[in-house]
Amino acid sequence: MIPRSYCAQNAKKSSHVMKHITVPLLVVLLISCAGHAPAPKNYYILEYFEHTEKAALFQDVPLDYSVQVNDVRIPNTYNRKEIVIRHFGPRITYSENDIWAVDLTEIIPSLVVKRLSRYGIFRQVSREFLSARPDYEIQAKINNIEVYESEDLTASRLNIDFALQKVGAKEITVEHSVNREVVLPDDQMETYVQVINETILEETDKFLFKVVQHFKGVGEAPKDTLLAALDSVFIDSVEGGSLGMGILFFPAVSETDNELPYKIIDKDGVESFGIPGKGMPLNAGIYSIKYGSGGANQLLKKDSIEIIPRYKTILKPDWSCLVVDIIDERREVAKVRYELFSSETGESYGTHIPVDREYGEQQKIWILKPGRYKITINSEPFNTYRDFSTVYLGEGQFQKLTLVMGTNEDGTPTNLIGGGVLEENEIAGQTGHWRFLNAVFGNANYIGDNEKGRDQHETTIVLNTQFENKITYDNFPLNYTLRNLIEWGTTQDSETGAVFRVSNDNFYFRNTMVVYFLKNIGLYGRFDVESHMLNEYQYFNDPINFKKRNLNGEFIESGKNVTRVQIKSGFKPMTLKEGGGLNLRAFNTGRANLNIRVGLGIRQDYYDGVYLLSDDIDTEGLDTYKIWNAQNSFNKRGTEVSIVGNFQLPFNLTYYTNADFLIPFEDGVTTTIDWENVFNIKVFKYISIDDRIRFRNKVDENNKDYLEYRHALFLRLTYFLR
Repeated sequence: MIPRSYCAQNAKKSSHVMKHITVPLLVVLLISCAGHAPAPKNYYILEYFEHTEKAALFQDVPLDYSVQVNDVRIPNTYNRKEIVIRHFGPRITYSENDIWAVDLTEIIPSLVVKRLSRYGIFRQVSREFLSARPDYEIQAKINNIEVYESEDLTASRLNIDFALQKVGAKEITVEHSVNREVVLPDDQMETYVQVINETILEETDKFLFKVVQHFKGVGEAPKDTLLAALDSVFIDSVEGGSLGMGILFFPAVSETDNELPYKIIDKDGVESFGIPGKGMPLNAGIYSIKYGSGGANQLLKKDSIEIIPRYKTILKPDWSCLVVDIIDERREVAKVRYELFSSETGESYGTHIPVDREYGEQQKIWILKPGRYKITINSEPFNTYRDFSTVYLGEGQFQKLTLVMGTNEDGTPTNLIGGGVLEENEIAGQTGHWRFLNAVFGNANYIGDNEKGRDQHETTIVLNTQFENKITYDNFPLNYTLRNLIEWGTTQDSETGAVFRVSNDNFYFRNTMVVYFLKNIGLYGRFDVESHMLNEYQYFNDPINFKKRNLNGEFIESGKNVTRVQIKSGFKPMTLKEGGGLNLRAFNTGRANLNIRVGLGIRQDYYDGVYLLSDDIDTEGLDTYKIWNAQNSFNKRGTEVSIVGNFQLPFNLTYYTNADFLIPFEDGVTTTIDWENVFNIKVFKYISIDDRIRFRNKVDENNKDYLEYRHALFLRLTYFLR
């Protein structure tokens, strides 16, 4: 039995802990629990499709035999409720959420019985005979029934053997074996079940064709003759529709969700619209569709499309898709209007201005008939020999054409300097959903700060170099961003006059991952590092004496008549930030992008080897010594709130902000503030002005909080790396 005092003690501890659980953290926990809800199970059936029947197999007079159709034999590997998924190689898995609602050993013989009865091939057909012995029996064995899955291909596979055998005889009268794979147009399990259903019925028909041929006495004809006769029966035909609903599937060639809708026209002329890549439910019947880019007379058209009840009609792409990207030499989107022409006829399909995908704008996807096309800019006509490019589109093909513009001194696009279809859009630093940006910046900086103390204001001129690396991955629901900035330069400050010294070896490493469960709401995790690489010194025009004091108040180092004192060692101070919680994407437009994050945050500030000049003076005889005190390291946990935004303002002005607030769980501990603001305005082609203002709260030599600022004004020269 547990003592009551023990329970009371732990209840107090639990109460103390509960005080530190914030509302945002509870929200994150609830969302996480909701995200683990079990996926629903889907059940599938096999059914009889009358529209797949072959007219040539219907018999006017049935054969005077009785036939029993036995249960299908299936190996234990495949004789399961779960649908079998075959991975290319020896590995198979069983789908936990996709279940056969029927027993395959019974439903397939039932389909064969109905096929035989409909065709009227035999006098009597049944699953079993109780009072009489049948003349023949049909046996079937399924060796494989599975869906193939890989990164590049989804297909159905059926390996089945049929046999007609006289009851009591050892020899097989007629046999049919097939090992058939059908490539699927999508990875939906509904599509697989429909295709495997069709395959079973079609292979049953081929078996029955051989049976009919055998009893007509032509079963011993040459094999080529039999195959030719078989092919003539199984040519696809379009028959009249029947009542019910079916699905029309128009593939999305570009594999995006913003292809142009297509127009559907029924037999009465009533119009509706479908979205590429999504099934469109329609009443059974005959339809026409119109689709494509351009004017009404340029649209493509398909007629006599039959919609069959409980059946997905899948169109084979005989069209092409094109995207045109226009960028400048800095890999930035150039807002230049272009016009698209047919190279064969010279007719225009229209004009467009490219969008900036980084800010959520949707690209225009041209849907065109296969052929060669000409793209011009600067309002050039079709027969121009300047500012143009061409592209050839194959049937069912998706192409991205990249045009590169030259710019003048103020960054305005002028003329076309390059273009073509590039592998993985390499000039834009993009591979699939990954985007890469590497750049080198040269800066002339003016800095004013009070980093060394509350009242110690300094001015500094810095000649600076920066290397920036940015990697992003954006494929809903996953978004990942890594940004790394390394800064190195030389400095002339107010204390040293005309002497430039090495300084500003700062670096920061920020990476954030967001998993969205709604369009603009998701869970985030982040890890940031900020530090520098070289030792840092404080310089003096006149020699001084100094002493360093550790955290215990003991002097550990001293010097006399020196003009510099080391105040920071390499990689110290170092700041680490980790956090996770709820991410809200408040704005995501072409001109504004703002994310607000709330969650649990952890921060470590390591100050080993970092010293701060104090107001204390130590005297030894006639000598006086300035005192530098060691700084405490900090480890904080609490609720973090972050605001990250990027805004495109008028007059070529860009504003970036990153505000971090950490509200500690511990009572009496100050909230941590770290707020960076960057204003950038383009001046000339590769030259811009960067104005950076950063605010952070720090502790002075008397353990009192104050707001540290860093104001840096850059004249920036930019060079982008491949």
